[in-house]
Amino acid sequence: MSAIVKEFSSFTDLLKSIDEELTTLKQQLAEYLRKLEDIRTKSEQEKKLKEVLKTLTGEEPAPKGKVADLKVVKLFINPDAEQEATVLGEIIDKVNKAVQNLQNIRKALEPLSGVEVEAKIVVVYKEGIPSIIMLKLAGS
Repeated sequence: MSAIVKEFSSFTDLLKSIDEELTTLKQQLAEYLRKLEDIRTKSEQEKKLKEVLKTLTGEEPAPKGKVADLKVVKLFINPDAEQEATVLGEIIDKVNKAVQNLQNIRKALEPLSGVEVEAKIVVVYKEGIPSIIMLKLAGS
């Protein structure tokens, strides 16, 4: 798990940062969804081709790609479109959850954007999402 600490001088600056991250994540999500649609189309084509080859040859088509579990990472060797779609689907779910979390955080913090106080705002990000916000008032 990655953790990053950032400092902001106002809640307006923090909200601006969240908005920028939301924009980036939404763009990524749109791109992943386009790729997923392409992969699903490819997967359907592969299934049809395998069915035709099985009918013509009477033999089962070659098995799908192999997965080697290396404990710290999975290694896909010649993944078929279905395996790619599964992996991409998991990525899309994670990005979508991050978007939802950021939107909820933004909504919760929005009332503070109108408050002008001399303060330092320290934000701890875990996996790109604010998890802890410390408001250090000037003179404290």
